[in-house]
Amino acid sequence: VKDISAENCILFIWTTDYHLERCLEVIKAWGFQYKTVGFVWNKKTCFMGAYTMKSGIELCLLATKGKDIHKLVKKHNIKSLIEEKRTEHSKKPDEVRENIAKLMGDLPRIELFARQKTEGWDAWGNEVKSDIAL
Repeated sequence: VKDISAENCILFIWTTDYHLERCLEVIKAWGFQYKTVGFVWNKKTCFMGAYTMKSGIELCLLATKGKDIHKLVKKHNIKSLIEEKRTEHSKKPDEVRENIAKLMGDLPRIELFARQKTEGWDAWGNEVKSDIAL
């Protein structure tokens, strides 16, 4: 990721609260700096966590690489909270992908570890025909 990302870009990366520390390590290893939580997905379910009853959320963190990255943002009225029921295993809400496109405008985008092809996005993963070779 460090080698294929642009000099100035934004990374959106999914994690759960349990794996937050590992995710922050990955962000740093990929050459990015954590900035904020980009999106919170409320799955509208609860389950028993390792320590407390969990509210069924996943976090999509936002990290940046380069300078003046805030200038890449095209719209500032995109809400961070997504409330959508969980469907199939590991499938993220399409609304997040759509919101990233609105937020960033018509910039090159790639989804890594993709499970489906999405118009306007390059994809790489073992469940789709990849647009790039890593």
